[in-house]
Amino acid sequence: MNTSCYTKWCNIRTLYCTLISHLTNGPPHDSHDRRSHENKADMTAQNSGDPLQTTKPTQCDSSGNTAAASSRDQLDSAGIRNSEQVTATPSGPETQRAIDQWLNQYSLYHQNTLNKQIHFICVPLIVFSILGLLWSIPVPPPIAQWGAWVNVATAVVLLGTLYYTRLAPSLAIGMLIIASISIFVLSHTEQWTGLKAWQWAVPLFILAWIGQFIGHHIEGKKPAFANDLQFLLIGPLWILADLYRRVGIVY
Repeated sequence: MNTSCYTKWCNIRTLYCTLISHLTNGPPHDSHDRRSHENKADMTAQNSGDPLQTTKPTQCDSSGNTAAASSRDQLDSAGIRNSEQVTATPSGPETQRAIDQWLNQYSLYHQNTLNKQIHFICVPLIVFSILGLLWSIPVPPPIAQWGAWVNVATAVVLLGTLYYTRLAPSLAIGMLIIASISIFVLSHTEQWTGLKAWQWAVPLFILAWIGQFIGHHIEGKKPAFANDLQFLLIGPLWILADLYRRVGIVY
């Protein structure tokens, strides 16, 4: 009886010790299975041709990508700042006077020497013929009794002088003097030639414009007024400004 009890007690003690050992150290084959599983995973990766990935390279790639992204952000920011500075800095033409901008733009369409010479002849003829056509427009009798100079041609000259004064007062004075001489000639044309003003102004206008288009054909460029009709008013100023420069008059 005592021997049987002692045997049972030994078995219970052995079972208890085994249970405690399992709970404390874990299964004795667990680490071996884990190493086997890792070895199998490595062999599978090698057989498939995929590079083994570890935590350290991933961290390096992540830091590299972060640095590259940071560099791109800095470059983008610098580019934005530079573009803002370029935008804020006025360019050369924007710092010029309005008259200089107009004359420089007009000059771009007239670089050929022969075309310039044609313009120096035809532009004054066109202006004179236009004044002749305007002079021929009849005015109401109450206005006509004020004098022969009170007509549409004179009104257009005054309006043109106001426009030119805003650009360059000295050039406006020159244009006013030339226009006044033209009107004086127009007021005596019928007396001198026996022709109405429009009778010679129309063919002169047509011939002068033919010469203009021949000049631009030689130049190989379209007329400036094709882009902006205001160049029709700048043409006479361009010729007068050239005359001013030749004689040393500042405008």
